Amino acid sequence: MRGVLRDLKEYPSRWRKLQEVVRNPIMREALERAMTRFAEGRALALEGLGDFQEWVDRCREMKDRALEKSQELWDKVKEEVETRGGTFYLAPDAQAAKEYIGRLAQESGGNLVVKGKSITSEEIELNPYLESLGLEVVETDLGERIIQLAGEKPSHLIVPAIHKTKEEVARVFSGAWGREVPDDPYLITKEVRKDLRKRFLKADVGITGINVVSADPPAFFLMTNEGNGRLCATLPPVQVIITGWEKIVERMEDAFTIFDILPVNSVGLKYSSYLSIFTGPFAWKKGRQFHVVILDNGRRKALEDPLFKEAMRCIRCGACMNVCPVYRTVGGHTFAHIYMGGIGAAWTAITDGLEEAREVASLCTGCGTCLEVCPMGIPIPSLVERVKELAKDKGQAERMAVRLVSRRKLLESAVGLTALVAPEKISRLPGPAGTITQERILERPQQPPFHPWALSRGLELGKGGEVTLYAGCLVEYYYPQIGRDAVELLARLGVSLQIMREECCGLPARTVGEMGLWEELAVKNLGYMPPGKPLLFLCATCMSGIHAYQENGGELPPLYDLSQFILEKLGDGAFPGFYEAKVAYHFPCHLERHLGIREEPLKLLSQVKGVELVEGDEAHLCCGGAGLYAFKCPPVSAEILKRKLEWLEREGVEVLVTSCPSCIMQLRGGVEKKGMPVKVMHLATFLLEAMGKGTDGGRMKNER
Repeated sequence: MRGVLRDLKEYPSRWRKLQEVVRNPIMREALERAMTRFAEGRALALEGLGDFQEWVDRCREMKDRALEKSQELWDKVKEEVETRGGTFYLAPDAQAAKEYIGRLAQESGGNLVVKGKSITSEEIELNPYLESLGLEVVETDLGERIIQLAGEKPSHLIVPAIHKTKEEVARVFSGAWGREVPDDPYLITKEVRKDLRKRFLKADVGITGINVVSADPPAFFLMTNEGNGRLCATLPPVQVIITGWEKIVERMEDAFTIFDILPVNSVGLKYSSYLSIFTGPFAWKKGRQFHVVILDNGRRKALEDPLFKEAMRCIRCGACMNVCPVYRTVGGHTFAHIYMGGIGAAWTAITDGLEEAREVASLCTGCGTCLEVCPMGIPIPSLVERVKELAKDKGQAERMAVRLVSRRKLLESAVGLTALVAPEKISRLPGPAGTITQERILERPQQPPFHPWALSRGLELGKGGEVTLYAGCLVEYYYPQIGRDAVELLARLGVSLQIMREECCGLPARTVGEMGLWEELAVKNLGYMPPGKPLLFLCATCMSGIHAYQENGGELPPLYDLSQFILEKLGDGAFPGFYEAKVAYHFPCHLERHLGIREEPLKLLSQVKGVELVEGDEAHLCCGGAGLYAFKCPPVSAEILKRKLEWLEREGVEVLVTSCPSCIMQLRGGVEKKGMPVKVMHLATFLLEAMGKGTDGGRMKNER
């Protein structure tokens, strides 16, 4: 209980910090520009690569094969490096790596260290350590140099200063050089190049990261856009390579496969400007030192974990950040420890510890947008869940809330009391909780719940229905009308229906790391399911939660989203309905990305006569609801929602349809708070109205 009280006490200050971040117009503008440019570039560049999923399958298999025998492959690399006169050092942890590199720099007899971009060096906080030894460290990647002079950390894996506008960059260099620098990117780059050239020529030690290491033949591959990495590696008398244990691949061909996809997927470039390959010290340059530092720092232990080992495939392309709604909202300083985003939560757990990782993981909505762009097929949402599961002493208030909503008797008591005392619409909560209602209106639970009504209609289990309906908690208590509409709709289509006894699907428990509770609920629900009967869902989240039971060997009947079921029922026929309006469909994250259901809802809506269907990329964006997320991180949730609402307004959408009650709660709450003339409806309600049996009766626009 102490942990719950601690969390509740910390929420207001956490919300204030998040509000400050989301209200930073300069950062938001910089991120918006970059994200849009990357997305457009990636789409164009991918056209020439063929089927993206084939690339994912190929890269995943290639990388898994290498990681499986990583010790053997690194032994080959070590032997070759030492044969060529270089030094190979496996650093067990961050401190050992820093001390080794620091000793090399001090023994060089000089003072100046030039560095290429290396997130691995950021992981071990190398720069502050070297500076504490009295060394001058100069970052030579333009983005890294900007943030070094600004006294900040990288906010993106590929574009470290992505959060800064050109005006801010000009001010950084003006302050560093003591003269006015124009905010022209070309002129800034030209001046930085001149400044760095002198440093390259005087440097005593050059440090670079590495993108990939091949074992056959042993070689180190470095991809850059500016050529600075090549200069760091070739000009100073001491060359130091630092990279992680996971960067190994079997063959040189495998390395080139990664370089075929890396620039395309990260920033939308078909090729990078420079690809440098190093095999050892230059034979023509006598006395030159070549050191390879391979960092373990939790990596080899991670390979023993069935889930964390999947994170080891990461090639640091940053594509997951480019599409992440949370990253786009708060940037890579807030949504990070050192590594950013959802994948950053996993890497923080591997390299720094669970406490820091849990903080990063708590900002993830679990939307799964990252799943669509990861070239290595890394299940990032599952990794975030794993972090939360292991960090049991964190997020206690969130866990307590989930335990409440996952227990039917407790939930019934809570919603029953709320329904009695709360107003129908809650536009403002008192005190710090008012943050939750700043950008949306809340709805109270509705009485009576769905199950008592359904039982009164003779829909109980064993009555011979051809399909079993799983209503879910939100339909049961908050939106029983959706359940009633679905029953009537299916009856109109000639479908005999039965309901089942049900517990919470368990997904809320899973998303906060309560895996024991999730498994307990799975066992109960599996026991309640009638064998052989298809299971129909009105909630994408519930369907996703129950679909996941298969991971633990649960045998499931066929699962159907409402759109899938109706289309299958109609066969070659068309849906018999009419609704004249501009209609958009909001794709619930669990439906589209976790279950892969994309075409059916639009196909069904397009069959309704009179519908002017509005489509666009924004239809697929997370709404920011994400179950309890809107209550846990309201400033971030509200900002994500705002983008969706702006799209509705821009397109003149009159009716927004979706298949997730949680999304309805978020979207309707936002629409009503802004006073927008948009109806937010469940697919079941919309289709029933289109058939002329709902509250609107499918009438003409001018009749409503």
